[in-house]
Amino acid sequence: MVSRFRKRSGHARLLSRLSLPIFVLIVTFIALFATAASYILIRVQNDHTLKMAEQSTKFVYRNIEYQINTMNNVAAFLMSNQSIENLLMSTYEKPFEAVSDLYTLEANLQNLSLLSLLNDFGSGNNVQQSYVVSVALEPGSGLYAMATEHFSPITGIYKNNDLQHQKWFQSLSRGDRQIVWWTQKSDADTAMIYSARKKTSLKDGRNVGTVIVGADTGSIRGIFDNAKLDEGFHLLLDESDRVIYSERYDFLEDVSELSYVRALADAQGTIITKLDGENHRVMFETLDNGWKLLSVVPESHFSRYTLAISLIGAATAAAALLIAGFWLRQIVVRVTVPITRLVTAIQRPEVVEFKEPLPYQNTGIYEVDELNQKFAAMLVTIHGLIEKSFTEEVERRQLQLELLHAQINPHFLYNTLDLINCRAIMSGDQETSQIVRSLANVFRYGLNRGETWITLDEEIKQVEAYLHIQQMMMDDLHVEVDLPSDLLHVTVVHLILQPLAENAVIHGFADRKKDCRIAISARLEREGLVLSVEDNGRGCDAEQMNRQLRQQSARDMGELNEAGSGYGTLNVHRRIQLHGGENYGLRYIDVGEGAGTRVEIVLPYYGKQPGKRKDVAHV
Repeated sequence: MVSRFRKRSGHARLLSRLSLPIFVLIVTFIALFATAASYILIRVQNDHTLKMAEQSTKFVYRNIEYQINTMNNVAAFLMSNQSIENLLMSTYEKPFEAVSDLYTLEANLQNLSLLSLLNDFGSGNNVQQSYVVSVALEPGSGLYAMATEHFSPITGIYKNNDLQHQKWFQSLSRGDRQIVWWTQKSDADTAMIYSARKKTSLKDGRNVGTVIVGADTGSIRGIFDNAKLDEGFHLLLDESDRVIYSERYDFLEDVSELSYVRALADAQGTIITKLDGENHRVMFETLDNGWKLLSVVPESHFSRYTLAISLIGAATAAAALLIAGFWLRQIVVRVTVPITRLVTAIQRPEVVEFKEPLPYQNTGIYEVDELNQKFAAMLVTIHGLIEKSFTEEVERRQLQLELLHAQINPHFLYNTLDLINCRAIMSGDQETSQIVRSLANVFRYGLNRGETWITLDEEIKQVEAYLHIQQMMMDDLHVEVDLPSDLLHVTVVHLILQPLAENAVIHGFADRKKDCRIAISARLEREGLVLSVEDNGRGCDAEQMNRQLRQQSARDMGELNEAGSGYGTLNVHRRIQLHGGENYGLRYIDVGEGAGTRVEIVLPYYGKQPGKRKDVAHV
């Protein structure tokens, strides 16, 4: 009863607060007669016309800013791309050795130059543009000797000799700015805009060249074509007040002496100036690179509908206001009230924290009801995603921490074993040297430079090194590796076979000393790449092990890690799922009681279907 009363009282207060201003507003409009109505309509129309002009300026500003940012992004990609960095910083004993890398870098620049500078914007006279992307190399680059001698403003790799006298290059060299912008006409008499920045080595900070990105101003023309002013003109100026684009002035024309250009003291704003004997409104914005965008519109354009609106408004104001007042109240009752209830509900901590469901409303308005239902569904989804993300992040960090701990001691032992191997060779003990080398290989492949993914070939080498040591300790241990050669270069999650082989040796052969066999194989199925580790040991309950893999949580991981099993089967299973998805991991196959254990690893596979030829290696 209390809750229901609160809803009713809140509903009444909202209606009274909205109804009274609406009633006063309607009475006021009627009292002001047709002149007041005309005045308001005139102001609305004039403001609308002004806003359309401002929106046209904003549209042009945003799209030119987008073009500038896109050109900056192209240059930034060249500055930070490691592959391009390697090409520029490579050293060669003889110049011709750099030919391959030079062609590779030119191919990268060509690919970047083919990126569309701007979309067509629907302009009939604007074709899709391309970038001009070039690099002027310093002598410190290994490709300098093979670069083109004379610079040309087209995509390519050049020596910077021709640029030494250019003002923009001198400014960039002095460090006045990190990015320099300028405009000029190309050899084909095409109006172009350019930006340049120094390319320094990511490794030692040496200056290796200058990245230059250019674009045809035809792309800018497309922007202005789609934001034409009904009256007036646009003007895009560089920092020297020279024209980059305008419907009224020529490219690179100096307009610094114009009165309204000299009056532009701030970065943005609006000024009123007299032009051709008539007052004009000049709206201007300054781009990030220092360029200025001006929109010049005559003041008469903003008041051209004054007379027509006055005549029409005088005749229809009273009736329109009465009808508007009636329907406005209906809208307030049917739309505003349900939305207000929804806002009140979502502001309650119990609803946001998912302790209470969002109250259901049936207003009869599709948009309002859909908003209520979608927000309720969104709360459920967000709550589930937060819990899942938190759980996975905790588990991921725990697994990474265990992997780091497992890598620290092998790194130290690998260096120590290398010393022992040298001593064994010096003393002529070849058997000890062979054992030490195998153990060192186990640790070396186990480190894997901290990478999560490794080729199947390297993973097999790691487990073969481990089993080779076990064969030296067990007189009758036979290992068979059966892998298709076309799968050796497939990438798999690192360190997944050795823990399973270790389980087979320690647990499967705990009560068996003769005729011990381990078989490792790989095949492709519809679900992905399947690796199999099978032994003829004492076996296990496959159904129980699969149930533990499905149900064991991350916080119970230590209970499933068998003694001496390295990372443990659950760790292997969860790492595969975290990096490959929930559909992958380990599964135990029932091979019959007393027939041993067979564990299969299911991994994602990307690539062409391999051939059916198999290379079988017996260790």
